[in-house]
Amino acid sequence: MRNRFGEVSQHAFHDHAAVREFMIRAALTDAPAPIVVLGDSITEMAPLPRLLCGRPVINAGVGGQTIAEAKQLAGRMLQDQGAFLLVLAVGANDAGSPTAQRDFTDLIETVKPLSTRPLVVIAVAADERTNRAIEAAAAARGVRFVDPHLPPGAKMGDGIHFTAAAYKAWVPALEAAISAECTM
Repeated sequence: MRNRFGEVSQHAFHDHAAVREFMIRAALTDAPAPIVVLGDSITEMAPLPRLLCGRPVINAGVGGQTIAEAKQLAGRMLQDQGAFLLVLAVGANDAGSPTAQRDFTDLIETVKPLSTRPLVVIAVAADERTNRAIEAAAAARGVRFVDPHLPPGAKMGDGIHFTAAAYKAWVPALEAAISAECTM
């Protein structure tokens, strides 16, 4: 139906991921040595601060993004500029994936050289098995893993996305981890 409507109206529909990538690139252009939070819809919807440690914070969350897609996106976006600090907050769309740990290890190896500070990984997956796979990948590569211990009822009705109460625990945990890396 969309294609047909587009033909009739001459209206072009945009892919959400492409639009988000454009927005992230634009933000990176104006941000010297930023803190970049790479993630999925959990990150995209997060009320991240504009500045931390005196540096701009770029919300590089893309709804629907998998770990493998985050690896590709980071390579495209940060290859020329890099980041002061890179936070990995991806995995919600990899729930139940038997390759989550391997994929996350590949992501870490790809993005480690793009950050001047040690990476930070924060849990976002709705299932504990995926979070533990991500935590194991981070531990094996000597990367800090943050589990924000979300309150009961932290997930929306879909069982994936965070409620406002969840973000009240998740964002401060993220901020604390970033601040700790800034002072090292």
